Amino acid sequence: MKRMLFLALIVCLSGSIFSQEAMIGSLLSPNMPIDAIPKDLALPDRVLPTLEKEFNDSIGKRASFDVQFKIVVLITKITNVPSKKYDLLEKIVMWEVRSAQKTEQKLIAVSPDARVLAITELAKSKDPKYVDVLLAVVERDISVKPRIVAAKALANIGDSQLVVPKLVDLMRNQYGASRTKFKEEDTKRFDDDRVAQAIIETLGDIGDPRAFSVLLQTVMNPDRHRDDTVKAAWESMKKLKW
Repeated sequence: MKRMLFLALIVCLSGSIFSQEAMIGSLLSPNMPIDAIPKDLALPDRVLPTLEKEFNDSIGKRASFDVQFKIVVLITKITNVPSKKYDLLEKIVMWEVRSAQKTEQKLIAVSPDARVLAITELAKSKDPKYVDVLLAVVERDISVKPRIVAAKALANIGDSQLVVPKLVDLMRNQYGASRTKFKEEDTKRFDDDRVAQAIIETLGDIGDPRAFSVLLQTVMNPDRHRDDTVKAAWESMKKLKW
């Protein structure tokens, strides 16, 4: 294993297209555990085409989730400033959202854990152009973990003047008390309410008073939510900056 990793790093340093592909192939090998990727590994933007090809090739293949997670880990190791890595991260984050618009089939092609890591890395950019990407995930992704992480990331990216009204609308129209009574055995509704809690916590972290109405609606309709979501609404109301 150490020999494989050593050879991968040597070819990375040599800089040719062939050596880059060999390095990426070694790091993405099923025999290479994720924790064997050096924490201080620094990659250049020029590996992005190889990583994108590996990602595209992984779609629909057995054991693809492990490979996809490794791909995102390697993308996070790219150190160019500015970097084009965010374009590929956006593609990975939005894969299931865009696929859901094209088909009713609910098969997941891209690892939720890979998308969670990609969302986290996008949020680190602090670039407001990704606000709509994160909102689209919260609204339309078919997996709960990416929706929760995207909702929480919105507390630290973009202009709150734009973010808050859109989160408030999502609570009113999709995740809020306008829905039927909450039933814990309804797994979809349970997952949706976990997302509602994340949105509510983000509204509290931002502290914009425009969130008050949906927070009040949540606490006034406890039968529409989990107890944790109602409690989060109470706490978020206390954080509003009047």
